[in-house]
Parts: sequence; structure tokens; C-alpha cells
Amino acid sequence: MTQDTLNVLQKLMFGVPCEQLSTELNAWRAELKKEYPGAGEERQGEIAEAVAESAIDLQSGMADWNLRCTDKHQHCCECGEKNSELLEGESKTNLALLREWGRADLADSAEAQITSIAASNLLKLTRMSLFGTCNTYWGNDYATGLREAMRRGAAMVTTNPVLVNIARNEEPEVWTPVRDALQAKHPDFDAVGLAYALTIQVVVGNARLLRPIWEITDGDMGYVSLQLSPKNATDAEQMVKEAKWVWSQLEQELGGVPNCVFKVPGTMAGIDVAAELTSCAMGVNVTVNYSLPQQIAFAGAIEKYSTTPVSYRTQMDGRVDDPVGDELKAHMEDWEEVKKWCTTAIRQREYRLLNFTPQRGGLGFTKSRPLPASGRGPWNILRSVHSEPEVPLFLTVFPNRQEEFDAEPMEIDPNGMWTPLPAGYLDKLYKSELFRKGFEPDGMTADEFDTYLPVVQTLKQFNEGYDEFLAWVSG
Repeated sequence: MTQDTLNVLQKLMFGVPCEQLSTELNAWRAELKKEYPGAGEERQGEIAEAVAESAIDLQSGMADWNLRCTDKHQHCCECGEKNSELLEGESKTNLALLREWGRADLADSAEAQITSIAASNLLKLTRMSLFGTCNTYWGNDYATGLREAMRRGAAMVTTNPVLVNIARNEEPEVWTPVRDALQAKHPDFDAVGLAYALTIQVVVGNARLLRPIWEITDGDMGYVSLQLSPKNATDAEQMVKEAKWVWSQLEQELGGVPNCVFKVPGTMAGIDVAAELTSCAMGVNVTVNYSLPQQIAFAGAIEKYSTTPVSYRTQMDGRVDDPVGDELKAHMEDWEEVKKWCTTAIRQREYRLLNFTPQRGGLGFTKSRPLPASGRGPWNILRSVHSEPEVPLFLTVFPNRQEEFDAEPMEIDPNGMWTPLPAGYLDKLYKSELFRKGFEPDGMTADEFDTYLPVVQTLKQFNEGYDEFLAWVSG
């Protein structure tokens, strides 16, 4: 898709009031109808693709932010439905035009995607929060594929060095020309400089896609999480220095305050970084984060120092559930099922302690939001959904887990986060030292964060992925 086409599609979805949508679409289609017969084969393909993409957009979750509800107020079921007939009609007009041009293949493909999106459990979750009583949203946990995720209700995106490295391995035809162009543009950059240049380019592209949601929600949603070099996970001064430099680049590229947050590691040094960056109105997303002691330390620092309203505290579910399971193997036969409840137990305690109001027995923190990630299956999503009023919960989901969660219809409990642990499971989990350290508020001191096994394992993997990425970007 060309940038010009993308700009048009973004404008149609986010920059046109619903009452003007038909007029804008009719004018756009009239221009394309006039151009199409005399265009070359390549240009005809671009035109047809744009019409097909618009047809999908109009019946997707992207329409929910601006076109289904034209007022900035608390969404409701009524306003969620009031423009559905209009959107469906405009989408079908696009599909009819494709068939008129002999592109039934594109029309059929678009219809299949529209049907798939309508059945999406992830889109259902977002709509339960936009138009209902839930307070849970989700984002894409990958470097690419954001528009497709937004069609299913994604309201943010996050990534890390391992996933960036996977993306460039899976799509060399996309990423190699980008790398080569950056090398030519910045001949004096070393590998780290090129890595940041490429990261900034990816982040800016995603930030522009999400920026309308950020603007519509007055900065409440629509964020891109970008990770600082994992090589500096224990060096607060260097992390702050790099973050402030990257922030200045993003400000220039986006022409204002970036709709971005920095992924800060849940190490002892990371606490000072979170405090410093949020005091400078830069949001953070605490990653390499698994335990209640880490959540308490970072939530406290953000609450005390932050001058920005939105930060996140990622709980990397699978990366602690798995090693907890390894410790449980010697103690029970059903360890594989028991380990799935590890982060459920931690998350329940975390929200009660940190986010419940003082009247409900909590600390009433509001400046950082819980964010489950690295899920291993649908249970991680279903047991994260909540409808509590204090702060929303955000999930980030890998593409393969998105596909798995959307594979068949399922019921979503708006209070799934509070699903009680099966009888006896907490006692079983306590047989794991890693769980005890992660579940107890005083299970670790801050100077023990860096040696907590999931932290060590994740930073090792991140650094290996980052080294491979550096070698490629400078190659």
C-alpha cells in the first residue's frame, strides 16, 4: 500500500465527521472511477486495493472510534449502533465497484475479512469496553501488522528487540531496503545508532496510525511502546540519556508530543529511570516485570513523580508462569494446569493493592495501568478482563495468540480477572520459590530484582536478540 493511499484511508476513518462520510466517499470514488479506465495495470491495482481496504475498514473496529460515535462522551450501546447501517452500506458500495471493475477476487477477499473481523473475540472485548461495562483494552504485541490489529479493536502497540528481530527475519523484503536506506542516509552511525534510527522509523509509522485514537481519547489511548537497549538494563544514567534523545527525535518526526511510552526494565536501575522520565512528562511501560514487589516499587515511583497521566506496568505472564511450572514438576502431576494460575493470582492481588481506592482497601494509584503480556493461551486474556472503575487494564497480544483467541466464538466474562483459583491451587503454587517471591508484597527487595530468574532469563534472550539485530542492521 502506498503512503498516499494510507493517508486517504486514515482520513476517511478518523478525519471525517460521520454526517459527511457519504459525501467524502462519493467524491473519492468519483475520482477513482474517472482515473481507473485509463490507468496502467500497476496503478489500477493500487486503486482497487485502496477501495477494498476501505470496504474492510468501514466494517471494522477502526470505525468505532470516530464514525460510530460522533460525540466525545461516555460511549453507549445506542451510539455504537446508530451508524452501523450507513457504514455497511458504504462498504457494500465499494465492493460493488470492485466487481464492476472485474475485481471480484478482491471483493470476495474483502468480504471474507469483514466476516472474520465481525466474529473476532478481540473486537468483542474492545466493544464491551467502548460501548458497555468492561474496562479492558488490548494492543498488538509485534513490530508490524498494526492496521490489521486495529481493525479488531487494538488501541496500542508494543514490541521488543526479540520481536523486531523476528519481524525482519520473516519479512526481509520489507526490512532490508529500509536498513540499506538508513545506512546510506547515516554513513557515520554505528550499529547502535542505526538500530535506534530503524526503531524510530518503525515507531513513527505506528504512532501515526494510532495518533487519531490518541487525539480522540485526549491522550488516554493510542500509545506505542518502544524499548530502550537491553544492554543498559542496569545503567540508569545511560537509559535516561538515550530515552531523552529518542524523545527529541520523535517530537520532530510527529510534530508535537509523541504518543509513545518507553519500555523500562524492571531492574533496580529501572526504578530511577521510571521516576526521572515520568517527571519529565514521558510515559513509561515497565517491562521485564513479573512480581508484586516489582509492581509496588515501580507503581510507587510513577505515582510520586509522574507528570504524565499514562504509564503502564507490564506483567509478562508466560515468562514467569513457565519457570514456576518447572519448579512445580517435582511436587505434583497437574503442574501444567496449576502454573496457568500463577499470574492470575498475582494480578488479582496487584490490582486490589495498587489500584483499589483507599475506601476499598487499596492505595488508589492511577498513574500507571496494569498490562498483562506474553500470554501463553486464551486463559491469560480471559482471566485479565475486568470492569473495575479505577483504571483500565490493557493487554498486549502476540499475533499467533490473537489468531488463537479469535479461532472460535467464546464468552468473555467482564469480571474474568476475579475468577477464583481452583481449590488448593494457591497452596500448590506456594511450593514454588519463584511464585512465593512474586506473590508476596515483601517477597523481594529492590536489589534482588536483577537476580530474579525470569528477569535474568528474559534479559539474556533480549540481549541475544539485540546482538543479532545490531549485526544485521550494520551489515
